[in-house]
Amino acid sequence: MRKVFFGLFSILGKNKTLSLFVILHSALAIGLGRLFAFAPDESGYLYTFSNLYGHSTDPNPQYQSGWITAPKAFLWVAYLPAKLLTLLGVPDYAAIRFLSIALTLFSVLMLRKVYFKTSNQAKNWDKWIFAAYLIPSVFLWTTVGLRESFIIAEIAAFLVGFNYLWAGKSIKGAILIAIGSYGLLSTKSYLWLCLMLATLICCGIIVFQRVSKKLILKFLTAGLLIPLALFACTTSVYALTFILKSDITETGKRSGDSITQIYVDGSGNPSGDGSGNPSGDGSGNPSGVGGGKPPKGDTQEEVKLITFHGDYTLVALYFYLQDNPNSIFTKVLSVSKLKNKIEQIWSEKIKLGLIYEDVEAGSDTSSLNGHILTPGQIEKPFSMVWPAFVFLFGPFPLVGDPGIAAAVASFESTLWWLLYMALAFQFFRFRRSKFLQDPTMILSVIFTLGFIAFSALVEVNLGTSFRHRSVLLVPIIFMFLRLRQRAAELASQTPHSGP
Repeated sequence: MRKVFFGLFSILGKNKTLSLFVILHSALAIGLGRLFAFAPDESGYLYTFSNLYGHSTDPNPQYQSGWITAPKAFLWVAYLPAKLLTLLGVPDYAAIRFLSIALTLFSVLMLRKVYFKTSNQAKNWDKWIFAAYLIPSVFLWTTVGLRESFIIAEIAAFLVGFNYLWAGKSIKGAILIAIGSYGLLSTKSYLWLCLMLATLICCGIIVFQRVSKKLILKFLTAGLLIPLALFACTTSVYALTFILKSDITETGKRSGDSITQIYVDGSGNPSGDGSGNPSGDGSGNPSGVGGGKPPKGDTQEEVKLITFHGDYTLVALYFYLQDNPNSIFTKVLSVSKLKNKIEQIWSEKIKLGLIYEDVEAGSDTSSLNGHILTPGQIEKPFSMVWPAFVFLFGPFPLVGDPGIAAAVASFESTLWWLLYMALAFQFFRFRRSKFLQDPTMILSVIFTLGFIAFSALVEVNLGTSFRHRSVLLVPIIFMFLRLRQRAAELASQTPHSGP
């Protein structure tokens, strides 16, 4: 452990880009404090972590977060570094965020291995890898205590492990593949299923390419059989039932509406003590955010119930700023004048809700950027085209009348467009590298297309879809680097003619 600890600090000390990467993530993790407005689900993961070790009244704390199918043994090991930090006095919310940062750093270091062995100019490309990870939403999801950092690290371990296995480094490759596969199965089973379907299709293709059957068997054993057996031995009957009874068709029929209700008085101020909980089925908003309680007695007519469709971030931010005037985050927003802007938008939404009889305030759900998405249907393949397009390229700048969060996110979409174009150009640039004969590229392409198709079938909420798109970052970077690596490998195998 000491060797790993000092080794990591040695790497950070020698690489300024890595150091800056960790510093920026850590600054955000600390600066946010106990603010969960940008990642509402984080409070659920914090609950799981806080009740995972020692004595707890909740025997299954993972059921209160996205870890519902994760074996408790897996969570004990996965969260152990964060638990050790809390024993040193680090706050629980900061501990799980630092764990997220460490996992993200691990994924970056793994991906760098794909390229660094083949080029003297690798350090220049190193900066671009970090730049991709600094896409604002990815930067946020890999800083807060959600599952995205776990997923990104697990997919990176699987793909890089397969690359090692194919390069003849069987032990290292098999270990990474097994860890990545078991971790992904424990973290998000449907993503693991997408990866395993891609694995089986890939093996079905390469079996006809004169590939060693022994190598294929090693891959399937490490990537499929061992993780599946380990998961079956460590998970609960409840989790297995939950997975086996999951229906992709029913999943796509969920409501994408995210509803938060606020009681306000005639002046637009939240009534009561501000402890009201949001209602609705939309995005799994945690309790404890919302505003006001319905008054009792003669004052009943003096208040109205304002219903926000979407704009949960706005609501949570407003109440956080009101309740935490001395926090670092509040002071930063005050200095940058963003606090005034949030309060202004809040007032406009409340006035809108007080004027109209339906007292609904929120984003325009009828527009292209509305927070409710219409997924495709598996029995109608062509219905998946538009949802897949929105998943990849939305939300779109300057279109419709989205809420504040979607409006900000829409301008980030242009960064994803540039990322797609860079990958497309890389495919064109190395079109002679025979990448369709490379098992690692076959697997990556099939998994990426499968994940996009699956997302087109199940995504019903723009915010959730926008967050899930971050998963694409790993296969995109891997394919980008692997294309360059394969071209270098083929070039080294080509005999050079004399002068």
